[in-house]
Amino acid sequence: MARYEFSEGTSNKFWEIKLSGKSFTTTYGKIGTPGQTTMKEFGSPAEAKKEHDKLVAEKVKKGYAPAGAAPAATGAADEDEEEEDDEAPPPPKKKAAAPAPKAAAPAPKPAAPKSGARYFEFSEGTSNKFWEIVQDGNNVKTRYGKIGTPGQQTLKEFGDAAAAKKEYDKLVAEKTKKGYEETTP
Repeated sequence: MARYEFSEGTSNKFWEIKLSGKSFTTTYGKIGTPGQTTMKEFGSPAEAKKEHDKLVAEKVKKGYAPAGAAPAATGAADEDEEEEDDEAPPPPKKKAAAPAPKAAAPAPKPAAPKSGARYFEFSEGTSNKFWEIVQDGNNVKTRYGKIGTPGQQTLKEFGDAAAAKKEYDKLVAEKTKKGYEETTP
């Protein structure tokens, strides 16, 4: 997975991309955190590679540099782009910033019931979308997109299961308020 970093003023961000066949996965966030992960799928490996290369070029133009390299002197960076690279990245550069805080002793993960996965759809006019959410211990995973497509995925990691459950409940409430209806896939 290729890793790019951007540090300027108080901004210290990373962006990673991994190309795999017809899809790529990007992970991004503040240096020292696990960040967020998104996956995008395409119709062919060539389409995925083209989009991958485009995103890498955009990041470099914004001032992101391969981890361990000196940053380019360009404009501001954008934190929510994701892409992957099938080349082996240079080893990650260690930053002076404090690493992510470690929990004293992680509480055992409760067994996540199968009913924890919930699937919603929204259809209005020409809009036909789906949204799926599942809590897996300290993680909240979502998948969303146009009905009939694999969609995109996100993963958010939390310090404990209670914080993940709070986010899960908040996101479900937001979607139902917007008119999404729970159904089975």
